[in-house]
Amino acid sequence: MADVSKLLHTTTDPETFLVNLDAEVSDLKRAKRLIRARLRLAFSLASRERFDVEIQPRFFTQGSSSYRTLNDPAWPPNQQKDLDDGCYLPLSFVRGERPSKAAEQFFEFVETVLGELAEEEGWTLIQKPTCVRLEIATDAHVDIPLYAIPDHDFALLEARAERMEKTYDKAPDRWDALPSDAVLLAHREEGWKASDPRKIHMWFIEAVDDYGERLRRDCRYLKGWRDHHHLDDDHLSSILLMACAWNAYKAIGKPFLPTREDERLLRIVERLPAMLREDMPNPACTEENLNRMSTAERSRTAIAAERLRDRLREAVETCGEQRRAVDLLRVAFGTRLPDRPDLVSIPVRAEATVAAQPKKYVAAPVVGRSQSG
Repeated sequence: MADVSKLLHTTTDPETFLVNLDAEVSDLKRAKRLIRARLRLAFSLASRERFDVEIQPRFFTQGSSSYRTLNDPAWPPNQQKDLDDGCYLPLSFVRGERPSKAAEQFFEFVETVLGELAEEEGWTLIQKPTCVRLEIATDAHVDIPLYAIPDHDFALLEARAERMEKTYDKAPDRWDALPSDAVLLAHREEGWKASDPRKIHMWFIEAVDDYGERLRRDCRYLKGWRDHHHLDDDHLSSILLMACAWNAYKAIGKPFLPTREDERLLRIVERLPAMLREDMPNPACTEENLNRMSTAERSRTAIAAERLRDRLREAVETCGEQRRAVDLLRVAFGTRLPDRPDLVSIPVRAEATVAAQPKKYVAAPVVGRSQSG
């Protein structure tokens, strides 16, 4: 009975859940610039010494920063905003006696270079299985996954980038310049793994083109819910939530997606528990399963999704009090959901019905950090 859409998103009020999820990214962008500059210089000098030619790495930002689904962390420092910036080299530069050794050398070189930068900036370098991580603040880090592509494809990439730079200021970040069938990711334990981050990137961009910005917003709401309840501890990944939202959109059907923000989110959430219990094919590569949670983790996240469904359903379908509607959503999404009963609309008919009903109470939400001023 309550319309809580304006608590989630509206262009007529400066305080909404979506606004409170926005992350400040100037520190991430500065770190990316410094990292790229330092690696370009280091590879230039190393390649001259080793090959008598200068090789410049190419960089491609991927993940939530490129999808524009980045949220501010709910509970730093355990949760952090992040930026993934892939570093690409021709395979000949990292080829060693065997593939595993080549990957090891790639990691060692990058860590040496970025370790010096980290010391200068007061950052912390952390070794991850598929990347070098630089923790630049208590609530932020930059991941640098390391990639290699065959020399011929790298030469094509460089030629395309040079042509595009004449027209586009951000040519090196154009994903369509990168070959889609010859990308290898360096892994500390497994050597090299075929991995093309462009595929999932292009799938999501095309999905937003198809369904509009509402899909991006719904993905951010789900991520905000996950982070508030620490479900990232159960390995509930952002890309899995994005795939769940997209699959729900497909199941509902584009012509039948509710126009109201809260009703549409409820339709997604109603389908979420079942999806979290099952395998989830990668929309960009169907043989890959995105749901890598254990059986126990799947059960816990599905139960949490059922609680989200029940609270959102009560707020949207049966609640007739502004205060209770806000309380229900703040328990579900946390204190970054504005404490603004004035943004909740109750139809007059619903108010009359509820006036005769006994009051119900919901537990007060755990107080956390809020973005609101």
